[in-house]
Amino acid sequence: MSAVKLEDARRVISAAEKKAKETGQPMNIAVADEGGNIVAHVRMDNAWIGSIDVSMKKGLHVSGI
Repeated sequence: MSAVKLEDARRVISAAEKKAKETGQPMNIAVADEGGNIVAHVRMDNAWIGSIDVSMKKGLHVSGI
């Protein structure tokens, strides 16, 4: 099992932020490791505050698949 490093998480967040800006939809972006532990999270300006919990739980759910 390879660990998700903070540097990797930052690259994923950067790419996701770029896509969110292209679509005009601010987002909450969470990156989790293989165990569902949050490595990094960012809430873009004007992103829905309720999506913080949703983005983090998606990472946990996907790791269990």
